[in-house]
Amino acid sequence: MNAEAVIPASVEGFLEQARALRDEDRLALAEARRAGNEAVRAGAWNAALELLPERAGAYVSCWGRMGPAFVPERLEELLRTDSGADAREIAEWQEVARLARIAIDEALLALLLSDTMMPPDVRELYHPWRAMLEAAHAARA
Repeated sequence: MNAEAVIPASVEGFLEQARALRDEDRLALAEARRAGNEAVRAGAWNAALELLPERAGAYVSCWGRMGPAFVPERLEELLRTDSGADAREIAEWQEVARLARIAIDEALLALLLSDTMMPPDVRELYHPWRAMLEAAHAARA
């Protein structure tokens, strides 16, 4: 087996969670991603990109398995029905999808590279995902 394609158990759990996202989760994820400091996040992102070639196979495999986990069901419904849906609502849900995709990607990078990245960079990339999990936990409690 190619070492690049080995997926750690922590990432396997993340993939399952990503595929099980609900629209409420995607909204929380988008809000958490929107709230971050882009300058700080860019530094963490660059650190991840330097290390990514070592795990490129696993990264691609993970995205192949997650598929469109970031696409809100509401957006699919609005686009599928073609019933003259409100353009503003469509735009809002498209923004949720865009931010959720970025946050999922950053969390995936943090998990895949957590053994080689500096802890502050891992925390920065993983923060929106953690915030979404905490919001989901609070909503269930």
